[in-house]
Amino acid sequence: MPRRVAGHGGLAKSPTMTDRIFTRVVIACDSAGENRSSIEAAARLATWLDAALHGIFVEDQALFNLAALPFARHVGATGEIFRSIDQPAISHHFTAQAIRIRAALEMAANEKEVAWTFDIIRGSPSNSSLDIGDQDLLVIEAQSRPFAGTLRLDSRWLATAFETHRSILLLRGGDNTHDIVALVQANGPTAFRLVTTAAKLAASGDRSLTLLIANDTIDTEGARKTVGAVSEKLAAKCRIGRITARALANTRGSLLLVDADPMVNDAAALKELLSQTRADVLFLHSH
Repeated sequence: MPRRVAGHGGLAKSPTMTDRIFTRVVIACDSAGENRSSIEAAARLATWLDAALHGIFVEDQALFNLAALPFARHVGATGEIFRSIDQPAISHHFTAQAIRIRAALEMAANEKEVAWTFDIIRGSPSNSSLDIGDQDLLVIEAQSRPFAGTLRLDSRWLATAFETHRSILLLRGGDNTHDIVALVQANGPTAFRLVTTAAKLAASGDRSLTLLIANDTIDTEGARKTVGAVSEKLAAKCRIGRITARALANTRGSLLLVDADPMVNDAAALKELLSQTRADVLFLHSH
């Protein structure tokens, strides 16, 4: 179970639907990811947050360096091994991939009627290589696309997701309905921001909202009032329950919001939480 911290103070601010929590949703793409479905999810999220959409394609420097080695080979999706690869072939692959991703980003943004931009960088697929700000929500994939049959590996983005101080949405794959669930593990400003963000996502996306609370020290009435400041209709239907292993297991198909303030959940607690749910998880950091 994730670490639970009681905290002090209630959730007594008054958010409005016009307050922007994020100004950009940034989707990080590379040659090992699914990308298209993630871009569509990021565009949908940008609509809910009234934010712009920004795509970044990372040309993996390590893959480029590997192609210079004489024993490097390409393994196909079904496990077949093709001829050796070289750096010009990798450069051509990067260019073609970037063109496809840019086209998918433009299509998704136009469909959702959100502003969009796109960049290409050369480096490592890690959060530290990206130039993103405090008002950006980074979207990454948890696993690579299938190769050698159905085998998937953890994405390289995942390795640093638990250490960053930026807000990150971790996509787990699957046909998610994206009902909204928020884990309320503390009182105070970070809990207020968590509940407000969850309420705005639910209200804008016309999704249900569930608040899972850690224990009796949590100001549940204050949490419901925070939801009501965003939408009275949503507050009236908002479900409130306890954080349990069963409740976390039942979040599959949802968008799960978690307070990633180190005083509430450290890196170990976030990893433990991730092992107990198959939901897409938004690790929310304070600005």
